[in-house]
Amino acid sequence: MTVMRVEIPPACAGLLRPARYKILYGGRGSGKSWTVARVIVAMAAARPMRILCCREYHSSMADSVRRLLSDQIAALGLGPWFRIRENLMTTTCGSEIVDFH
Repeated sequence: MTVMRVEIPPACAGLLRPARYKILYGGRGSGKSWTVARVIVAMAAARPMRILCCREYHSSMADSVRRLLSDQIAALGLGPWFRIRENLMTTTCGSEIVDFH
């Protein structure tokens, strides 16, 4: 796979700093969800990792997070590297993106 560049708004730059947990706060329309989804998809496609996806105001990943991640997978052309199931996404390199609800 070739190296992928993903644009990060300055408000979300903390996503790239090493940390066990990453939490973003902010208002609607700030691009947090879209940016986080794009970064998660790019990172999961690049190397094996386990990612837990949670969202405060939805009852399940199917309500919002899974759709957002699926849209970013398609936008980045990474469909062949991902397997999308109801509560779990896996990649050919061994990553898992897990739903918590």
